[in-house]
Amino acid sequence: MDSPYRDGLPGYYQHAPETSREVAAHIAPVANSIRAHVFSVIKDVGEAGAIGDEVAQRLGLNVYQVRSRLSELHADGKIADSGRRRIGASGRRGAVWVLPEYAPPVVADEVPANV
Repeated sequence: MDSPYRDGLPGYYQHAPETSREVAAHIAPVANSIRAHVFSVIKDVGEAGAIGDEVAQRLGLNVYQVRSRLSELHADGKIADSGRRRIGASGRRGAVWVLPEYAPPVVADEVPANV
């Protein structure tokens, strides 16, 4: 599947609703700046990592703006899912994002020996 994030711009999938396209166009002028701030928070928290709610609170931003920037940073390989989860403001578990050097190693799918 192609990434909806191209050239560092906010994206949307091919069959996304019109509202998704409008939001991407609206946020585009400031997305790079917000993305840089989000990355800075993830870098600052180090191995402890942060969920989207924590990043948004630290930056004084809407969590929806932050989650989109986290997705973009992840698609670019600049941050990684630590495999850990924390409870966010909604009461749901959120991925703890870290720099790639703090993420667990990616293990290829094991192939059964009898294949």
